Amino acid sequence: MSANDLPIDIHSGKLLDWLTSRRHCKKDWQKNVLVIREKIKHAILDMPESKEIMQLLAGSYINYFHCVRIIEILRETEKDTKNFLGMYSSQRMKDWQEIESLYKKDNVNLAESAQILQRLVQYEIPALKKQIAKNDQAVVDTAKKEKDYLKQSADGKKVYEKELENMGLKGVSLRSELFSLAAELPKFFESIVQEIQKLESAVEYYAHFRDFIHQGKAPKVALLPALNLLIKKGLSATTYEFKYGQVPSRIEAPDFEKLLSSNQSSNENADGAEIDFGDDIDFGDDEGAFDTAEVVQIDVVADDSGAVDTVASGDDALSLLENSQMQKKVKAELVELQFFLSVRKEDEERETAADLYIRGAESRPANVAKVTMNQVGDWIGTINEILTELTKPQRVHLFDIRSSPQYVEKIVSDLERKKGLEARYKRLAELMVVKQTEAQAALASAKQNLIQLADNTKELQKQAFLEYTGKIFTVEI
Repeated sequence: MSANDLPIDIHSGKLLDWLTSRRHCKKDWQKNVLVIREKIKHAILDMPESKEIMQLLAGSYINYFHCVRIIEILRETEKDTKNFLGMYSSQRMKDWQEIESLYKKDNVNLAESAQILQRLVQYEIPALKKQIAKNDQAVVDTAKKEKDYLKQSADGKKVYEKELENMGLKGVSLRSELFSLAAELPKFFESIVQEIQKLESAVEYYAHFRDFIHQGKAPKVALLPALNLLIKKGLSATTYEFKYGQVPSRIEAPDFEKLLSSNQSSNENADGAEIDFGDDIDFGDDEGAFDTAEVVQIDVVADDSGAVDTVASGDDALSLLENSQMQKKVKAELVELQFFLSVRKEDEERETAADLYIRGAESRPANVAKVTMNQVGDWIGTINEILTELTKPQRVHLFDIRSSPQYVEKIVSDLERKKGLEARYKRLAELMVVKQTEAQAALASAKQNLIQLADNTKELQKQAFLEYTGKIFTVEI
């Protein structure tokens, strides 16, 4: 084989430059392509009915090899117009033969084929591969997000149900249920007072031990005044009596039943209303927004005889447990008593030599010595139970509702928001299913397009190779 017969390997990206540099094609070949494209545009307006021609014309770009195939088809469809000299009188055939001639002039067909081949190999095929990778990743991501959203939906449902359980609600009509629970608080306060009254001996033990430590010279500061008043008078003790040391002649307490009933009726239609749970809604706690404390009013009225008529109204008319500020004081005194009893129990149960010596040497009064550590342990347990009941989240919310019935709207909004999380995440999971389906369809379409484009590229490579008359080389892709 001679040197002239050896094949030449040319990369597809260099093919067009090779053709122009060796003057197989002119550098301004694109000007001629514009003329050819215009003629193709008019020629396709008058075509015979042929399924194969329709498929050829359906492509996004008609190249030289399409034109050659169309002429071959027209030789069959237009054979009746052929004369004895082998010429065709059909205008269709003349138009496409002219297009073929213009393509062959100055090897415009070779230049255009090289450009198309370069575009397919360097741009369109890589772009399709990137699209396939992107769609494949989208399928994986949407499947993962769907799983995460379903989990978040289930977690949201559990949180909502747990919140209802903690607050003792059924979730059928939140406002009505909250108002009903708030209306039962007096019974709860009565039970708490009964438990506090069981601590009477503990309070007396505290006072006796203080007198013993100070040797009868204890400070004259009142010891656990709120607890003492509750133990003595129960729920009938008002804030007014605690603050001023006397029983008011008249009490004008707020009618909570009426307030709760009024707010319940004004909001009974709101339970079924749909709430917008947009991301920009702030459900943060804002204590200032619910500050509805009433101004304390003390009316002093003198009758004709000169007697003073004291009237307790507003917060002063409330019992010590109903008044939020006084309830804090009661809890603080309970903690103080609990701390004292815990220290005493720890001291008495410590059995070091020094402790045993001190106990044997000291002489305690009977009202201190008679108290056993089992009693102290029982008192500590009772205090723990009382504090637990008073600090339960459900109780705290109900206390706020009783102080301000409008506070129920905040609780309902918060519960509705938690309830809406389940439906919201379910919608997002459904959206991920739709996106996953779309991504799978796009992935299948892109893969099919890639296969078709690869086949077309190989066919174009083969056709371009055979077109180079007298020159044998291969095009590397």
